[in-house]
Amino acid sequence: MSNKETESNAKHILSIMVDNEPGVLARVVGLFSGRGYNIESLSVSEVDSDKFLSRVTIVTSGTKIIIDQIKAQLKKLIPVHNLIDVSELKTFIGKELILIKLNVKKKKVSQIYEFVKKHGAKILFDDKVELIIQFSGTPSEISSMIKKIRKYNIIELTRSGLVSMALGTDYIKK
Repeated sequence: MSNKETESNAKHILSIMVDNEPGVLARVVGLFSGRGYNIESLSVSEVDSDKFLSRVTIVTSGTKIIIDQIKAQLKKLIPVHNLIDVSELKTFIGKELILIKLNVKKKKVSQIYEFVKKHGAKILFDDKVELIIQFSGTPSEISSMIKKIRKYNIIELTRSGLVSMALGTDYIKK
């Protein structure tokens, strides 16, 4: 293993299938915080109600050695059924969702509607005072959207965190 492989700090997307029961998420997150690892994004939801399984998607950064340690320690947790480093796969899709609330008082709302349509976003709420927009895309597309829409007076925004799925036969098994 070369120094470059062990020293480069790359982003990794970890997709983890876990039991959907109280305390599991706390144990997963505790593993990161207890060792001083940072979670850049976290998304979790039930994916199989019959088997009581949830998928946790964590975006983190680290050297190959650190990421290998994280994966090994996660696999030791009893409720972890499967773990894939999606970022190491040949092909995958990763998307986030963002909700953006704009103050539209004294604004040309027609310009905002044009902007939303042009960028493939969707208006969820409009009471002529506030406007709530939904947009989904890659993390870089989300960041770009935020930069572009700042001129329309953002009141509040929230991002979902990354969710991902492998293409082809590379997938996380239940």
